Amino acid sequence: MSPTLNDGEILLSKRPHLIKVGFIYVINHTDLGVIVKRLKGQKNNKYFFEGDNLKLSTPSSVIGPVSRERIIGQAICSLGRKRIRRL
Repeated sequence: MSPTLNDGEILLSKRPHLIKVGFIYVINHTDLGVIVKRLKGQKNNKYFFEGDNLKLSTPSSVIGPVSRERIIGQAICSLGRKRIRRL
């Protein structure tokens, strides 16, 4: 999720109630494990995610469509070595 999130930062998340395009979510992916990605779209009760670093991030074609029950958190804040930032 670089440049938005960097290695070593702590991510605080909350249980999502509404799922909105453009927000960052924690996903329990069936093949990739727990990942953090930004929601890019929704269609037919499936959600489509991608990372902010399109060159180095896992492509959305690999992530594939994600069902609602796999979205386990919404990122609200990151804690870095020198700052706390709302997301």
